[in-house]
Amino acid sequence: MLAHFIDSKSFQCGYFKDKKSLFEEYLLEDISEIEFEYLLAHGMRHFGDYYFRPRCLDCFQCIPIRLRTQDFKITRRQKRALKSCHKVEIKVGSPQYSDEKFDLYIRHKKKFCALQDDVEDEQNFRLSFYVNTTFGVEFEYYIDGKLVGIALGDHTANTFSAIYTFYDTSDPKLSLGTFSILKQLEFCRKKGVKFFYLGYYIGDNQSLKYKGDFRPNEIYIDNSWRPFRNGEGEYLLPKNNILWRNTEFLIQAKVDQLRTNAGILKAKENIFS
Repeated sequence: MLAHFIDSKSFQCGYFKDKKSLFEEYLLEDISEIEFEYLLAHGMRHFGDYYFRPRCLDCFQCIPIRLRTQDFKITRRQKRALKSCHKVEIKVGSPQYSDEKFDLYIRHKKKFCALQDDVEDEQNFRLSFYVNTTFGVEFEYYIDGKLVGIALGDHTANTFSAIYTFYDTSDPKLSLGTFSILKQLEFCRKKGVKFFYLGYYIGDNQSLKYKGDFRPNEIYIDNSWRPFRNGEGEYLLPKNNILWRNTEFLIQAKVDQLRTNAGILKAKENIFS
């Protein structure tokens, strides 16, 4: 694996207006499947070659969350979401860019103003979701031949990571977001995938709090995965006092670092060193 080390700077948090975010971040190339699974298991996320995990100095509410797919128990509300989308047709394949998908993405972002990120134009959209997708898989959702939703993820022998989902919000009766996660979980169970990574859970943010409703689940705190909610929905840890303090860099340089004109440090990396 080749790692390009980024000199990280703080920026406006996309989830809390009164807070600043700071990431541990890299550009990573030539990642093996074992290395990729290791990164996921330690709270890392990615868009294309850009990999990151929170390293904020005064807020520790972004908590990595995952499911053991074979243990998942569907709730009544989730069953209703499936029923609401009974007309949806699904196509699963490798990620393929189209202008139609980009237009759908932009419409979705306008609806959910709280989703702040740097993917605002076609070029960044391509780089984030449709370039260098070594482990990429794409779920396309259609109603009567019309594209109504897209879910992008990563799939290995042991893991599935939900990267991003966007969809048509014009029909409030359709629960396409929940439907999409359930269909990805169904895909994982058929493939025998052990872990389903949902990204980050934030209990005080409605955009990310919903992830705790897929259960039983585990969260990554104190450098280990611990049960959070059981199948009946009971909290096994204090839900209002869970924090993840990222105090160590996951990737350590194996060779001397070289500073580029862009301010990025390059180094060959052995992720297990």
